[in-house]
Parts: sequence; C-alpha cells; structure tokens
Amino acid sequence: MSPRTFAVVSLRGDVPGLDDAPDPANPAAPDPAGPFRVVVAGSPTDADEVLSAIAQAEIYTPWILVGDAAQHELIATIADCVLDGAIGVFGLAGVIVVDGSVPGVVREREVPADATAADDLAVAVRRLAGRIADRSPRVPEAWARVIASSRTDVAVRATYARRALADDPEYAPRSLSPAQLALLRQVARRVMPQGEGPAMDLAARLDRMVDAGESDGWRPTGMSTDEEAYRAGLDALAAIWKRGSAAQDEVIREVIAGTAAPNSALSPGQLSLWFEDVRNDLVRAWLSHPASLARVGYSGFATGGTGPEPAGYLVLAAGRREEWEPAELGRLEAEGDAA
Repeated sequence: MSPRTFAVVSLRGDVPGLDDAPDPANPAAPDPAGPFRVVVAGSPTDADEVLSAIAQAEIYTPWILVGDAAQHELIATIADCVLDGAIGVFGLAGVIVVDGSVPGVVREREVPADATAADDLAVAVRRLAGRIADRSPRVPEAWARVIASSRTDVAVRATYARRALADDPEYAPRSLSPAQLALLRQVARRVMPQGEGPAMDLAARLDRMVDAGESDGWRPTGMSTDEEAYRAGLDALAAIWKRGSAAQDEVIREVIAGTAAPNSALSPGQLSLWFEDVRNDLVRAWLSHPASLARVGYSGFATGGTGPEPAGYLVLAAGRREEWEPAELGRLEAEGDAA
C-alpha cells in the first residue's frame, strides 16, 4: 500500500472524483496524496455510531473526517472522542467542513482542518491530505492497529492520537520569540536529524512543552525555570551561532564542552548545562511520537490495556514476538519451533 494512502470518513455520503481531482492551483503537479479509501458513515446521529463504523472498517491509515455545516457539533464531538482515546479508533489526521466553518474545538485541539464548498470537496481533501503527508511522519498500519486495540490503555491512545497530528506550518510560538524558535529549529536539525521523509517540527513541540510547563521537572542547581532558561540559552547561543552545518556543529561541540564564550548572562558552564537539557528534550520529543516508537521497535506501550488485568507479555526472547505485535519485531513462537 502506498505510503501516502489516506482514508476519508464521510458523514455526507460519497466523495466523487476523489482519486482523480486536479488541484486548480497547480494542475500539472503530481498527486500529493492517495489513493483514498472512502468510508461512508451513512446518516449518523451521534458520535458513537460513527466511531463504531470506523472501528468496524478497521481504518489504520491516517484519515480525514468530512461533514456538512449542519453536522458541526457532531464533527466536534467525534474529534474530541478520538483525541480522548476512543477504543478501536486511531489516526484522525484532519477535518473538512462543507459549506460551513471549522468547529472551534477542532482548531483548539490543533487538528489540521479546512472549510470548502461542496463543488470543491475532492480537491480540498486531496490538498489537505498532501499537506498532512508532507509534515507528519506516518505511523505504520501494523502499529496503528496495536494502538487502536484494547491492549493499549485509553490515556496512552489519546496521547498518541494527539502526538500523531501534523505540525502547523504556520505555527506561532507561545513561549519563545520568532527568532528564538527559528534558532531552535536549526539546533534541532543538527542535534536530532530525522532522516528522509516527513519530519516533526521538534522546536515547535518544545515551545508548546515549555509554555505548558510539561518538561521533565528537573533542572541543574542554579538554573532558572525552563521558560527563562530557554530564552536566555537561545539568546546566548545566537551570539555565537554560525552559518553552515560544519560551523554549527563546531559551536555545538564547544557548548557541550563548556568552552564556548557566549558573552551573555549565562556562563559557559551554565550554557553547557542548559544545552544538555535541550538535547534531552529534543530526543524525548522525537521519541514520544508513535511513528518513532515503531521506528525503534518499541511495543511496550501496549501492555496496559483496558481490561481488569494488565495485558503484559507472554513471550520474552530475542527475535521472537507475540501474535499482536508487528511482524518486523521477530518470529512467532510457533514459527521459531518449526524452524
């Protein structure tokens, strides 16, 4: 299946022409996303009916919710339920409202969303899917299935549903200044390269973390709060930052070694301590995304579950996996015995 495949959950019937709709803004451009699988939720009257239809359809690719202006409240409720960890459902990636405005709760929860006219629906879906595909690491389907399952706790599934949302390309910083955020993005590219393909905006995620006070709660003796430290540290780093990846890497090595001369309120030692926190925060932000967990092969999040007893593991051996785990994690016990 294409790595840019999407599903569309429609509250208003079929979406004709979806797989061949040109983008009038750039009709010669290659398809930004697709193919698309459309799941029509009939004439739903409540969110539970829609969520049940999604679960029964076993949608494990990213999906876009489409509805009319008259379904404004229903759209908002469905988005809330999915982002709060509804069982059997994972992968809400965007929302499109036809002939109406995007619900405030969808905007508040930072779900990529657009409003469009009915005649432009197919193009609007394709365009939104393309933006999402370009800015969001994809959670492999086998891993999305595990996250959606009853093996994963509701609170964990809710957290991953929110973290999997594509970052806003027009993100406005909440704690840092625009210049500080731009520098942090450069630092993130040097410290935590994400490889080929779509990448997270780690700097924006750190800015939100600092603003919400959601850091790890630890800081070195003599250092200020995270918000103050990030601002002071980035200002100090800006004074010695250079152009070019090689020169930037050299600055980073000096900061880590405590030999940089920032000529600021922070001493070289304080700048080094702050930068240690930055590196930890960047790695933590990257690893907290469910696509990253799949990339490193960590399935330990699926050992809590929603039942009376923790789900746990039955097989603990190198190169072996259980039936619920993605195939790349090893052989099943029976396969190993047969070999």
